[in-house]
Amino acid sequence: MFWKKLKKKATEKHNYDLTYDNVAIPEVHTHKPEDHEETPGEDAPVHYDNVAIPEVHIRRKK
Repeated sequence: MFWKKLKKKATEKHNYDLTYDNVAIPEVHTHKPEDHEETPGEDAPVHYDNVAIPEVHIRRKK
């Protein structure tokens, strides 16, 4: 009985939609994307108010 559960879990298949946009970690989508009509155009200004800026610490060579 225990072996049947393990076998069932191993044979389950998932339907994932992987998106590769030249990034290190691909995006995994489990549902179909929703269509958003309110997308800004390419000429829209970019606001940097809520953007995280990483801290870069450059170490000296010893």
